[in-house]
This record gives sequence, structure tokens and C-alpha cells, in this order.
Amino acid sequence: MTYKDILAPVITLERGEAALNTAAAIAESFDAHATALVVAVHLASVFSDDLYPLSETLIDIAKGSHSAAGKERERICAWLERAPHAFEIRDVTIEDAVTFGAVLAHARMSDLVVCARPDAKARAHNALLERLLFSAGAPVLLAPSSQRRPFEAKRIMIGWNAGREAMRAVKAALPLLQRAEEVAIATVDAKPSSAGHAEAPGRDLAAFLARRNVKAIVQNIDSMGRSESEALLDTAIDFSADLIVMGAYGHSRTVEFLLGGVTRELLKTAPLPLLLAH
Repeated sequence: MTYKDILAPVITLERGEAALNTAAAIAESFDAHATALVVAVHLASVFSDDLYPLSETLIDIAKGSHSAAGKERERICAWLERAPHAFEIRDVTIEDAVTFGAVLAHARMSDLVVCARPDAKARAHNALLERLLFSAGAPVLLAPSSQRRPFEAKRIMIGWNAGREAMRAVKAALPLLQRAEEVAIATVDAKPSSAGHAEAPGRDLAAFLARRNVKAIVQNIDSMGRSESEALLDTAIDFSADLIVMGAYGHSRTVEFLLGGVTRELLKTAPLPLLLAH
């Protein structure tokens, strides 16, 4: 298994540069085709982070390619011209991407989607992520916008709860796991059960990975009063992980998505990339 098509949706260069660098690094490593999907958010858009007076939005619309969204596209394309890996450039408006699901058509023809991790107030980014996580059927790698060092995945931690979403994330991450130097399977307060963790939490997954040339250690963590997300993040930091792989739990609701507690907290607090699958 490998990655041959990488999609990188980007709204602004400020928030998306780290994700573009990550997409370029993965595409270069796997000799994959990389596509940058430039998502235009006009001032008049309901997905805009700020509200603008009607007069200002009308003036912006009249500027055409010189509008705020047009100038942002120019900045993104200028970066892509000097990117470390060649990108195909495609364009879509945020309304087409989210409301009409155009981003899904691009994502479903991709092995991996790489995008910026949104903050709470980034309306367009959050709406885009909701569509991708819950409807695309493709794994999503979220890069923190603060990430400055080049992406690498030498040390990967899997947040494991024996659930369907977690297994989907593991399978989606196999190309990276097979190249990693060290892999850890982390469970939190896991108990043996016939329907979940089996007799020894994490052991079955370690055997599954071993048959796919991935050697993994198992770390069964006692939360000791911490939340599950805190326990996982502490373990990832102690492990010096470059990447956390885990299932994305929750469900979508129009343009507002509801994530499970662990996913939501790690999106807020994790200082490293997350590879998620729903």
C-alpha cells in the first residue's frame, strides 16, 4: 500500500502553509501526485470569519480577480510555484466546497487529505473539515499552523480503543507506519473484552501490524485522574511522537460538527500533526 494522490485544500496561506509543506513532503516521499485545492472565501460569504458592511462587500465583488479572495489566491499560487514538490492547482469556492459538496469529489479521488488544523473561530476551515471528516471517506492529516520544522513521521503513536474508526485510521496510515522507525500503540484504561480489546489490549493490533512489517510496542496507560486526551498527549510527548494516528469520533450537523471529547481536545491542544479517519 502507498499514497499516490495527495489533496491539500487551502483557504489562506497564513493558516495553510504548514499543511502545504506537509503535503509536499509526503508527496515527495511517496512520489505521489499532489493537488492544491484553493478554496476561495469572499467577503460576502456566510463562511467568512468576519462580517463586512454591504458597501465593502460590493466593492470587493467589483474588483474581480483583485478581490480579497483573488489576492489570497495569488499569494497561495506564488508559494506553490516555489514549493518543494510540484502541485496541480484547482479552484473552488467555499460555498461549492461545503454547501454543494464539491470538496468531496476531490477528496474521494485521493489517498490522503492534508489540511490545516482549524481554530475555533475559523468558520470556513471548520466547515471544510466537517465535510472532509464525516463525508469524504478519506483519511485527513491535520497539520498545526504553528508547525515550522519539516514534516517527518519517524515516530508514530496510535491512539487505540479497538473501535471501527481507530482501525480505519490505522489502515489509512499504513504507508507511513511501514516507514516509521518506531511505532507505539497507546490505550487508556483499557480492559479486556470479547467485543473490543480482546484478552490483552493492543496485542491484537500489534500482531496485525507485525504481519505488515510494522513493529510496534504496546503502552497500556493508566489515566490516573487525567482525561483520555491528556493521557494520550502526555504519552505522545514522552514518546517524542511526530504524528498521532487515531479515529475521529462524532457526527456532523449542517455546517457545525460535533466531535467526541478525545478528538475535540486533541484538535485543540496537540502540538503535532494528527491523522484522523471516521
